Amino acid sequence: MKGFLVSLLLAVTVFGAFAQDIELPRPAVKSGVDLLQAIKDRRVSKAFVKREVPASELSTILWSGLGMRAADAVSSATKAGRNISFSGDNAYINVYVLTEKGAWKYIPDTYKLDFIAKGDLRATVSKASVPDAAIMFLFTVDNALMPSFLKGNPGIFQQMANATAGFAAQNMALVANTYKLATVVQYTLSPAGAASALRLGKDEAPLFIMQAGYTE
Repeated sequence: MKGFLVSLLLAVTVFGAFAQDIELPRPAVKSGVDLLQAIKDRRVSKAFVKREVPASELSTILWSGLGMRAADAVSSATKAGRNISFSGDNAYINVYVLTEKGAWKYIPDTYKLDFIAKGDLRATVSKASVPDAAIMFLFTVDNALMPSFLKGNPGIFQQMANATAGFAAQNMALVANTYKLATVVQYTLSPAGAASALRLGKDEAPLFIMQAGYTE
Protein backbone atom coordinates (compact mmCIF):
# COMPACT_ATOMS: atom_id res chain seq x y z
CA MET A 1 0.00 0.00 0.00
CA LYS A 2 2.82 2.38 0.89
CA GLY A 3 4.54 1.69 -2.41
CA PHE A 4 1.32 2.40 -4.29
CA LEU A 5 0.89 5.76 -2.56
CA VAL A 6 4.47 6.75 -3.39
CA SER A 7 3.94 5.83 -7.04
CA LEU A 8 0.70 7.79 -7.12
CA LEU A 9 2.38 10.85 -5.61
CA LEU A 10 5.16 10.77 -8.21
CA ALA A 11 2.61 10.47 -10.99
CA VAL A 12 0.61 13.45 -9.76
CA THR A 13 3.35 15.95 -8.90
CA VAL A 14 5.31 16.40 -12.10
CA PHE A 15 7.89 18.75 -10.54
CA GLY A 16 8.46 16.72 -7.38
CA ALA A 17 12.03 15.82 -8.36
CA PHE A 18 12.68 19.05 -10.19
CA ALA A 19 16.44 19.11 -10.86
CA GLN A 20 16.28 16.56 -13.67
CA ASP A 21 14.62 15.66 -16.96
CA ILE A 22 10.95 14.74 -16.67
CA GLU A 23 9.20 11.96 -18.58
CA LEU A 24 5.62 13.08 -19.12
CA PRO A 25 2.73 10.62 -19.42
CA ARG A 26 1.09 10.27 -22.81
CA PRO A 27 -1.47 13.04 -23.46
CA ALA A 28 -5.16 12.38 -23.09
CA VAL A 29 -7.16 11.42 -26.19
CA LYS A 30 -10.44 12.95 -24.99
CA SER A 31 -11.38 15.94 -22.84
CA GLY A 32 -15.12 15.52 -22.45
CA VAL A 33 -15.56 19.25 -23.14
CA ASP A 34 -17.14 20.65 -26.30
CA LEU A 35 -14.76 22.87 -28.30
CA LEU A 36 -17.22 25.74 -28.66
CA GLN A 37 -17.95 25.57 -24.95
CA ALA A 38 -14.20 25.75 -24.22
CA ILE A 39 -13.93 28.85 -26.40
CA LYS A 40 -16.91 30.42 -24.67
CA ASP A 41 -15.62 29.60 -21.18
CA ARG A 42 -11.97 30.50 -21.73
CA ARG A 43 -10.69 32.51 -18.78
CA VAL A 44 -7.99 35.19 -18.81
CA SER A 45 -6.42 36.19 -15.51
CA LYS A 46 -3.33 37.76 -14.00
CA ALA A 47 -4.20 36.66 -10.46
CA PHE A 48 -3.82 33.03 -9.44
CA VAL A 49 -4.06 30.67 -6.49
CA LYS A 50 -0.81 28.75 -5.99
CA ARG A 51 -1.30 25.11 -6.99
CA GLU A 52 0.66 22.67 -9.17
CA VAL A 53 -0.65 21.26 -12.44
CA PRO A 54 -0.82 17.43 -12.56
CA ALA A 55 1.61 15.77 -14.96
CA SER A 56 -1.14 14.23 -17.09
CA GLU A 57 -2.79 17.61 -17.63
CA LEU A 58 0.48 19.42 -18.37
CA SER A 59 1.36 16.74 -20.91
CA THR A 60 -1.96 17.21 -22.72
CA ILE A 61 -1.69 21.00 -22.67
CA LEU A 62 1.81 20.92 -24.19
CA TRP A 63 0.82 18.28 -26.75
CA SER A 64 -2.10 20.41 -27.93
CA GLY A 65 0.30 23.21 -28.81
CA LEU A 66 3.43 21.60 -30.23
CA GLY A 67 2.78 17.87 -29.96
CA MET A 68 2.93 15.24 -32.66
CA ARG A 69 -0.04 13.86 -34.56
CA ALA A 70 -0.61 11.33 -37.32
CA ALA A 71 -0.18 12.06 -41.04
CA ASP A 72 -2.68 14.55 -42.43
CA ALA A 73 -4.99 12.77 -44.87
CA VAL A 74 -6.41 16.04 -46.19
CA SER A 75 -3.08 17.37 -47.41
CA SER A 76 -1.80 13.87 -48.31
CA ALA A 77 1.17 14.25 -45.96
CA THR A 78 3.26 11.11 -45.84
CA LYS A 79 4.60 11.49 -42.32
CA ALA A 80 3.46 12.54 -38.88
CA GLY A 81 3.57 16.23 -38.07
CA ARG A 82 2.84 18.77 -35.35
CA ASN A 83 -0.57 19.88 -34.17
CA ILE A 84 0.16 23.26 -35.74
CA SER A 85 1.48 23.64 -39.28
CA PHE A 86 4.98 24.95 -40.00
CA SER A 87 5.91 26.64 -43.26
CA GLY A 88 8.80 24.82 -44.90
CA ASP A 89 8.02 21.74 -42.75
CA ASN A 90 10.57 22.89 -40.15
CA ALA A 91 9.48 22.94 -36.51
CA TYR A 92 11.04 26.30 -35.68
CA ILE A 93 8.89 27.13 -32.63
CA ASN A 94 9.90 25.87 -29.17
CA VAL A 95 8.16 26.13 -25.82
CA TYR A 96 9.78 26.25 -22.39
CA VAL A 97 8.11 25.44 -19.07
CA LEU A 98 9.04 27.57 -16.05
CA THR A 99 7.81 27.11 -12.48
CA GLU A 100 8.99 28.21 -9.06
CA LYS A 101 11.17 25.08 -9.02
CA GLY A 102 13.00 25.30 -12.32
CA ALA A 103 12.93 25.52 -16.11
CA TRP A 104 12.58 22.86 -18.81
CA LYS A 105 12.33 22.62 -22.60
CA TYR A 106 9.48 20.60 -24.06
CA ILE A 107 10.56 17.82 -26.44
CA PRO A 108 7.41 16.83 -28.38
CA ASP A 109 8.79 13.71 -30.06
CA THR A 110 9.40 11.95 -26.74
CA TYR A 111 6.86 13.61 -24.38
CA LYS A 112 9.77 14.84 -22.30
CA LEU A 113 10.83 17.96 -20.43
CA ASP A 114 14.58 18.52 -20.74
CA PHE A 115 15.94 20.08 -17.55
CA ILE A 116 17.68 23.43 -17.98
CA ALA A 117 18.06 25.12 -14.61
CA LYS A 118 16.98 24.95 -11.00
CA GLY A 119 15.10 27.72 -9.19
CA ASP A 120 12.47 30.30 -10.11
CA LEU A 121 13.68 32.11 -13.24
CA ARG A 122 10.36 33.61 -14.25
CA ALA A 123 11.10 37.14 -13.04
CA THR A 124 14.35 37.04 -15.02
CA VAL A 125 12.39 36.22 -18.16
CA SER A 126 9.62 38.76 -17.60
CA LYS A 127 8.83 41.49 -15.08
CA ALA A 128 5.18 40.53 -15.62
CA SER A 129 5.81 37.23 -13.85
CA VAL A 130 3.10 36.27 -11.34
CA PRO A 131 4.60 34.20 -8.48
CA ASP A 132 1.33 32.35 -7.82
CA ALA A 133 0.95 31.21 -11.43
CA ALA A 134 1.46 27.47 -11.76
CA ILE A 135 3.45 27.76 -14.98
CA MET A 136 5.01 30.27 -17.32
CA PHE A 137 5.29 29.07 -20.91
CA LEU A 138 7.91 30.84 -23.01
CA PHE A 139 7.61 30.57 -26.79
CA THR A 140 10.74 31.02 -28.90
CA VAL A 141 11.71 30.86 -32.56
CA ASP A 142 14.83 29.15 -33.89
CA ASN A 143 15.93 31.40 -36.73
CA ALA A 144 18.39 28.76 -37.94
CA LEU A 145 15.34 26.81 -39.17
CA MET A 146 13.99 29.67 -41.27
CA PRO A 147 12.56 28.23 -44.55
CA SER A 148 14.94 28.79 -47.46
CA PHE A 149 12.40 30.82 -49.43
CA LEU A 150 12.34 33.41 -46.63
CA LYS A 151 16.10 33.81 -46.17
CA GLY A 152 15.97 37.16 -47.93
CA ASN A 153 13.02 38.43 -45.93
CA PRO A 154 13.52 37.81 -42.19
CA GLY A 155 10.80 40.33 -41.34
CA ILE A 156 8.14 38.13 -42.92
CA PHE A 157 9.55 35.13 -41.10
CA GLN A 158 9.27 36.99 -37.77
CA GLN A 159 5.60 37.66 -38.47
CA MET A 160 5.10 34.03 -39.42
CA ALA A 161 6.85 32.85 -36.26
CA ASN A 162 4.62 34.97 -34.03
CA ALA A 163 1.51 33.71 -35.82
CA THR A 164 2.62 30.08 -35.61
CA ALA A 165 3.46 30.35 -31.91
CA GLY A 166 0.11 32.10 -31.44
CA PHE A 167 -1.68 29.08 -32.90
CA ALA A 168 0.10 26.86 -30.38
CA ALA A 169 -0.71 29.18 -27.48
CA GLN A 170 -4.39 29.28 -28.46
CA ASN A 171 -4.60 25.47 -28.51
CA MET A 172 -2.87 25.30 -25.14
CA ALA A 173 -5.10 27.96 -23.58
CA LEU A 174 -8.26 26.16 -24.69
CA VAL A 175 -7.07 22.82 -23.35
CA ALA A 176 -5.91 24.47 -20.13
CA ASN A 177 -9.44 25.84 -19.77
CA THR A 178 -10.86 22.31 -19.82
CA TYR A 179 -8.72 21.66 -16.73
CA LYS A 180 -10.04 24.81 -14.99
CA LEU A 181 -6.85 26.79 -15.62
CA ALA A 182 -6.90 30.46 -16.58
CA THR A 183 -4.21 31.83 -18.91
CA VAL A 184 -2.82 35.15 -20.05
CA VAL A 185 -0.56 35.85 -23.05
CA GLN A 186 1.94 38.69 -22.54
CA TYR A 187 4.67 40.29 -24.62
CA THR A 188 6.44 41.87 -21.65
CA LEU A 189 9.74 40.03 -21.43
CA SER A 190 13.49 40.50 -21.33
CA PRO A 191 15.10 38.89 -24.40
CA ALA A 192 18.54 39.00 -22.77
CA GLY A 193 17.21 37.65 -19.48
CA ALA A 194 15.37 34.83 -21.24
CA ALA A 195 18.38 33.94 -23.36
CA SER A 196 20.65 33.79 -20.32
CA ALA A 197 18.25 31.99 -17.97
CA LEU A 198 17.23 29.35 -20.49
CA ARG A 199 20.59 29.07 -22.25
CA LEU A 200 19.09 29.77 -25.65
CA GLY A 201 21.22 29.16 -28.72
CA LYS A 202 22.58 32.10 -30.70
CA ASP A 203 19.84 31.75 -33.32
CA GLU A 204 16.96 31.30 -30.88
CA ALA A 205 14.88 34.33 -29.90
CA PRO A 206 12.05 34.69 -27.35
CA LEU A 207 8.63 35.70 -28.72
CA PHE A 208 6.16 35.95 -25.83
CA ILE A 209 5.03 34.27 -22.63
CA MET A 210 1.79 32.68 -21.50
CA GLN A 211 1.15 32.26 -17.79
CA ALA A 212 -1.31 29.67 -16.53
CA GLY A 213 -2.78 28.93 -13.14
CA TYR A 214 -5.81 28.25 -11.01
CA THR A 215 -8.06 31.07 -9.83
CA GLU A 216 -9.79 29.15 -7.05
